[in-house]
Amino acid sequence: MNRLAVKIKEARLKAGLSEKELAKKCGLSVGYIIQVESGKKIVNESVADKILKALGTKEEFVVEEKVIEKPKKVKTAPKPQGTIPVEPNQIWADALAGVIKKYPIYELHTKKISNYKELPIINKKIEGHHPDKIMFVKSPNDDMEAFRIRKDDVLTVSMTKDIQNHCIYLFEMNGKKMIRQLRKEVNRTVALSKCANDNSAIVVDINKIKILGKIIKNEFFI
Repeated sequence: MNRLAVKIKEARLKAGLSEKELAKKCGLSVGYIIQVESGKKIVNESVADKILKALGTKEEFVVEEKVIEKPKKVKTAPKPQGTIPVEPNQIWADALAGVIKKYPIYELHTKKISNYKELPIINKKIEGHHPDKIMFVKSPNDDMEAFRIRKDDVLTVSMTKDIQNHCIYLFEMNGKKMIRQLRKEVNRTVALSKCANDNSAIVVDINKIKILGKIIKNEFFI
């Protein structure tokens, strides 16, 4: 088990937290925390700082981990000309390529990036989907509150063009992005609902909407 794994586990036990409680504080999955503590997953500096910050030991960790013992002076070969020094963060990024993927979180209407998410790739998938087939957006309003989706919630979107009845989708209509529950109707029309059994659901021609993806997960805060 590596030093970081031991550090995180000791800090969690000292704080009296379960793996589940720590995962919730960090916005990570329980399985991911367990793999980190067992040494099976290597985390980059930003994720490690997030975990340790949640445990109240961030500054102590940073000081401890970045201290490198100076080796005894020995004669070394001269550094080849043109050698470019690499920052530690870049080394972390290279080592973690294919293990952690960083995603931007987009504001739905402005397309601006509001934040980022770093997620582990497990069995070549993230959240059970191909890493290149998911994206993250922030809910722009409380229109879908009946489905427990509120303003600023982070939504995981599986990119697809297919419609499954009674699922919630991100789509574009008349140049505006929207989130609604969709249900196919007759004559190639689709109902756009804000809640279950919505009697006021708008029904439009299916060709008037452009499906961007299905909402598969909602991260909200109580």
